[in-house]
Amino acid sequence: MELKKLQQAHLAAWNEKDRVKRDELLKSIYADDIKMYDKNFILNGTTEISDFIQKLQADPKFFFSSTDDIEDLQDSARLFGQIITSEGTLKSMDFFILENGKAKHYYAFMSPE
Repeated sequence: MELKKLQQAHLAAWNEKDRVKRDELLKSIYADDIKMYDKNFILNGTTEISDFIQKLQADPKFFFSSTDDIEDLQDSARLFGQIITSEGTLKSMDFFILENGKAKHYYAFMSPE
């Protein structure tokens, strides 16, 4: 997978309010059976991730951006970012395990800025 495509589509999907467009973006970079790991939960598949994004976007200030270019290491990649919410700003680090050209596992690390 081209890493720039992963970075651009990942950011676009998390900021996309239109469900159909968001789902297309997610499916272009995530495996159908992707697992997303947060410290409090695990999401299975692009539908659960899209549902979660929709809940986050209920916050009118929600915006996700990268703070650096995505980096790769073997069959993995990490992306540092920032999430703006009504309650403040979070630093993020997304770690992807890639398989067959798509993200198969996605670990989301967040902390207050």
